[in-house]
Amino acid sequence: MSISHTIPAQFKSALQNKDWQHLLFTMHLFKYRKGEKEYFFCIDTHDSNDIDVHTRSGGYHLPLLQQVDAYFKVNFNPEIIARTPILKVFDSKIYSIPQFFPLKPSLPFSLSHKLALPSKWFGYTPGLSYIQPYDGHLSEAKYRLRDLKNFPTLKQVIAYRKAPKNIDIFYVTSYRHQERHEKIMQHRLRVMKKLADIPTLNTVKGFTSYHALPEEYVHESRQRLSQMEYLETLARSRIVIYTQGIESCISSKFGLAMALGVTVVGEPLANNPQMLTTYTHLKEQFGYTDPDELVNQAIRLANDPDKTQTLGTLNAAMFDQYLAPRPSANYVLQILDKIPLLKNKLLISSMNS
Repeated sequence: MSISHTIPAQFKSALQNKDWQHLLFTMHLFKYRKGEKEYFFCIDTHDSNDIDVHTRSGGYHLPLLQQVDAYFKVNFNPEIIARTPILKVFDSKIYSIPQFFPLKPSLPFSLSHKLALPSKWFGYTPGLSYIQPYDGHLSEAKYRLRDLKNFPTLKQVIAYRKAPKNIDIFYVTSYRHQERHEKIMQHRLRVMKKLADIPTLNTVKGFTSYHALPEEYVHESRQRLSQMEYLETLARSRIVIYTQGIESCISSKFGLAMALGVTVVGEPLANNPQMLTTYTHLKEQFGYTDPDELVNQAIRLANDPDKTQTLGTLNAAMFDQYLAPRPSANYVLQILDKIPLLKNKLLISSMNS
């Protein structure tokens, strides 16, 4: 694998489309070569699972979707695709792909070089976040390069499966200050208040933030954990509580909990339904929306070590078989190898219609 610093000619119009560039910050474009054939695919890690063509918003980059051979979507929702005309047109090339969490890459120098240089040198100017337009690269590059240096390796993460379990329930989450997040923050606060009423269990909970919390939340303020501190604390937990954000996306915390073999008590997963169908043990862990139900289930499992260990072991096995980088890459390659057959079927179907 190599990292390219040039835009493929056939993708210049898509990547330089000013109406959609703000959605490039979570997009990854790849070229796959097999023999004399070349295929282009992208991985879309946007939280949102829908699209609004009129406002150029949502979770799909339409120009890329139109041009790639395969479009892998982390927050894949077939129901949304089926009822959205523009997505339904391309449903044969949209595939789910597991959510993951940041790791130290195998090509740190090449990736650091890519991050350190302004993207506009390469012909595009992505946003830095959903509501943060691109206004330079230096501060963002420093932030990304610092993270790149501190990310753990997969080997380090897996080694933490052996960490002693001395925390019963773990629920540390970020506080979002924007008004659109307030309802979600209130919901998370209710969960923390319920946890505060359990003196018999060792709980680690609280909101972290770079800014001062509103008065109502101050008593649940918690010092930010470094990446390795968060990893270590989560690994020591018997139960982690998982709540959704405003997009109901599958977050990287999901993949990290699975990798560590930690049992989860969480709200229903809104995307990637085939994962729940294949790995049925997840249904017991993700199905609680009311704070009382959520906390009561966490208490039940924290007091049932055999059940907790069983679910944790199943989570780790699912990660090794499905979520880890190697099986995920094999899954992508298997789909890419089928593209010629799929294109032939689509051609025959269009000729017969």
